[in-house]
Amino acid sequence: MIMLNKMSKKNILFVGLAISALCMTSCSKQPDFDAKSYVQSSLDAEYHEQYADYANLMEISEEDVKKQVVEDFNESIRQQFASSDNITEEEIAAYTEKMAEVKKMAKYKVQDEKKDEDGNYTVSVKVEPSDVFQTLQQSSAEVSKEKIAQGMKETDPGVFASVLTESVQKSIDKNSYGDPVTVTVKVEKNHSGTYDLSETERNKLETVMFPTE
Repeated sequence: MIMLNKMSKKNILFVGLAISALCMTSCSKQPDFDAKSYVQSSLDAEYHEQYADYANLMEISEEDVKKQVVEDFNESIRQQFASSDNITEEEIAAYTEKMAEVKKMAKYKVQDEKKDEDGNYTVSVKVEPSDVFQTLQQSSAEVSKEKIAQGMKETDPGVFASVLTESVQKSIDKNSYGDPVTVTVKVEKNHSGTYDLSETERNKLETVMFPTE
């Protein structure tokens, strides 16, 4: 397993979706703020390419929401390869497209919201964990064996990128979901009086949606 041994798990596949930093700040300062709809529309925009509800909440166009989500996601993937000189722009684009497919596999259902005395909210989200990242090491090993059997070497042009994308595809093909888990996230007012689903809270959800261990 020459290729597998020479590549760390991180280099075999950059585990994690590197979800874009969509500014999930509600414009609404009204007392009837709907935290449940806010979280649902935020997640739908991030993971399922459903932008209408979030755009309506933010009072901006769907095109602007889509542009921000897509551009930020693409840039977050690109940054992971900043120090890599063995992958081309076209190969990064192919890998990014594959990871976008993984994003769409997120399974969640926003359930209840509770408002506390400070005006902040706790929202519960039922998540079905995907094992797509948990199987990636095995998928990478399988792809590496295939490449070696074909007489390819790690240093051959395109091999590094093909291991990345083909490993993701293998794990997508055999993906399964675990038992539902309820995750609670906080939606809190910031200094300007609007509501935020912070990066910490988004990461909490993503860790359950796509566990790596």
